[in-house]
Amino acid sequence: MIYNERPTELFWRIFYVYGAVVLVGLSLALAAAPLVLIYYYPVPWLIPLLVLVAIGGFGVYWFTNTFRRLFWKERNHSRYEMTATSIEGVTYRHEPGESVEQSFPISAIRQIVFFPAIVRKTQPSPTVRIGRPTVEYTPMLSIMTKDDAMEILFDQRDLVAFDQWIKSFHEQGIPLFYTPKELYWIGANISTRRERFERLSRPEEIVPFVYTGDLVADEQTAATNWIETHGLERLKEGPHQAYYVKQSKIMKWSFFGTLAGIGLVVGSMLAIASLT
Repeated sequence: MIYNERPTELFWRIFYVYGAVVLVGLSLALAAAPLVLIYYYPVPWLIPLLVLVAIGGFGVYWFTNTFRRLFWKERNHSRYEMTATSIEGVTYRHEPGESVEQSFPISAIRQIVFFPAIVRKTQPSPTVRIGRPTVEYTPMLSIMTKDDAMEILFDQRDLVAFDQWIKSFHEQGIPLFYTPKELYWIGANISTRRERFERLSRPEEIVPFVYTGDLVADEQTAATNWIETHGLERLKEGPHQAYYVKQSKIMKWSFFGTLAGIGLVVGSMLAIASLT
């Protein structure tokens, strides 16, 4: 049995190209504008605007690096194969250090854990809650041995293949488990493969997953069982929630830092203008 990761949908591939052109272009413009202005209008009080050159340069670096990883991922797709005796996989991920090639015998598998991974999230800012949030999920399997885990991220368009893999593990008598916690968010780097392995190795994080052939109903049953077993409050404890709290703080401080930076630049310009 083989699973080959699909390319991203055409809409999002076009969006990546459009986003790269716009964001890198805006960063270049931000870096170049002060230089052009000072060249044609060389007065001392414009010197503080050179800080925008550094900000624009950093933006060019950051956005170029981000989209470079996205385009690299579009050229490299994960592939997994399971035979009667072994399982092999080559995993490519957006996150640094998450790409890996693995192989181990079926007999070494201790358990399989199924959990929902976040494909993408469009939602209001943590500081300005305007708009309607939308979250897209896709199933992820953690095939766990004693010391490691092979993680297969299935595409939303490949739920039939996901069902086939779950069914195969079920027929082989390999223990199946489930957690409703969001442990992986594509590109967000909310947790590492090792951190997920350690979390899913703890009994207090998972519940048995009973496969009946109806994955939607089976997942709903497992999610209800998890909440009844471990409690609704513990569902909020995880890398996704921690990441979101951290991002909220970063955005708030960035907002105040931006205001302070604008104030310093304007103040410096006025001070230099008054002295010259």
